Amino acid sequence: MASPRVLTITFKLRVPPGLPANVRVKRIDTAVASFIAAVRSLAPSVFPWAKSIDVDYTWSYQWLRGNETVLLMPTAENTGDEQTAAAERAMIGVPDAEE
Repeated sequence: MASPRVLTITFKLRVPPGLPANVRVKRIDTAVASFIAAVRSLAPSVFPWAKSIDVDYTWSYQWLRGNETVLLMPTAENTGDEQTAAAERAMIGVPDAEE
């Protein structure tokens, strides 16, 4: 089976804090449509393998933002084999289920 492949590119357009501008929904909708049109016109020449684009957009007041990577318990499925998983669990001090 062929592997699914996705190129993800994220752009965040930021309005400077304190800028005295009231950005209205109509203007946001117009901006989104314009960016979609621009990407649609560029994609065939710069990334001709793409068949579609998924567009996610939000407008928000970003008072708080967090980002972190959380490591999960080593298992045979996410390390490749049970022996490696057991060794990694031992390294981080997690006892095996039999103990």
